[in-house]
Amino acid sequence: MKLTSLPKRFAHVALALASLIFTLRHQPAAAADGSAASAGSVTLVGDGASASFRAVTSHLELGARSFEYSETGGVKMLVSFLDEIIKSLPERERKDFPPGFTFAKLFQILGLDSVAATGASSRARGDGSFHSRAFAHTPQGRKGLLTLSGGPAAKLMLLDFAPKDTDLALEFPIHLNEFVSEAMPEIIAMVPPRDRADFARDMAKPLPPLGLSVMEIAGKLDARVGLYLRLDPSQKFQPAPNAPEFPGADGAIVIERLGWLIEALKPQFMPALSQPNAPVTFTDEGGVLTIRMKGPAGPPPLDYQPVVRFDAKADRIIIASRVAFFDSVVAGSEKITQGADFTQAWRDLPTEGNAAAYASARLLQTVGDLIAQAVEKEGGSAADKALFANIFAWVKPYLGRGQALVLANQPDGILTAANASIPVASSTVAAASTVAVVATIGFWSFRSVKVERAENVQRAAEAAEAVRKVR
Repeated sequence: MKLTSLPKRFAHVALALASLIFTLRHQPAAAADGSAASAGSVTLVGDGASASFRAVTSHLELGARSFEYSETGGVKMLVSFLDEIIKSLPERERKDFPPGFTFAKLFQILGLDSVAATGASSRARGDGSFHSRAFAHTPQGRKGLLTLSGGPAAKLMLLDFAPKDTDLALEFPIHLNEFVSEAMPEIIAMVPPRDRADFARDMAKPLPPLGLSVMEIAGKLDARVGLYLRLDPSQKFQPAPNAPEFPGADGAIVIERLGWLIEALKPQFMPALSQPNAPVTFTDEGGVLTIRMKGPAGPPPLDYQPVVRFDAKADRIIIASRVAFFDSVVAGSEKITQGADFTQAWRDLPTEGNAAAYASARLLQTVGDLIAQAVEKEGGSAADKALFANIFAWVKPYLGRGQALVLANQPDGILTAANASIPVASSTVAAASTVAVVATIGFWSFRSVKVERAENVQRAAEAAEAVRKVR
């Protein structure tokens, strides 16, 4: 068989398999006695039942717009295939890989092998949006990259600290300590021996003014961060003559479990703050350090006057753009939960999680209008403007409601729940993301290998033949 016919044959096989899968997915399920299942019934198999199916479906919703379930064996097959490609490379090209490197080992270090199955569901809501869920089942616990999502789910900070009418709320963990302790020794072992000592020395070198090394800092990082932004349409500013007018905004950052860093920096910045000509004033009473700017940074709408507060007992840092916004965050008397747009966008989402995002309808519409204005000001042909106008007209209805998402660690996996204008949950997307990580790493690993196109085709054929023989 000629190598040039491989793509055509592959396309034919792929089309045939897709047709077969489509046909099978639309056959009625067989009942226990071998007959077709009656309409409206759901048949669960006994022979060959998945150990993960019930664990995944317990976090999803069945019987609505869509439901998907998939086990992750396909990704492991891809990893094996990539390793076979490495084995088929000539020795002169394999030398660019670390000693003992395999994609299977990398897959394990990253913790992607801990995902046994994924599932997703989606249903329509009364307001025209969709409630979607996705779950990644990790029966042996999260490892590697998956530990970056933090520890057990806890009450989300935005519910307590984001002020009413907040337009953008983001919350996420900075959780590196588990990944560093588990994966870093393996990563260092993959560094070429001639560079390993330098790498280890750089990671262990103390950084001024902290006196802590990169490894020590990463080993301590177990924080969570909240970012909250509120638009102020009464204020307008134009960053450039040809730019559209932007609304003013106020923002705040809330960080928890990072007090050790503030305590380490205090000896460095406190003497500077105590100087008579310092642009700030501060108080340090009852374990609460508050730093205020003596005056606004500029004229309206850029008259920001930041306030910083560190509560050692609560291990919480709050940084706000203006005094009034700071007072609103600290007082917590008017919370984001009191806003109608947020309440609608958040309905059916958990109050406990590890990461979250919320964007108001006002923010989405403002961004859409700014993009449309920018396109109009940029000029261009009438055809280009008409094309964008049609695209924007199609997108605009989706911007008329708030969107929200929560990621929450569970004892047996990771749950993602979202309310959005389009269905966003898909086990296929979850699997594809995992494949994308491995494929991207593979691409950058191979980018230094320079071979001719004909040789690449030949080696791919040889690798495929090697995989066939192994199986």
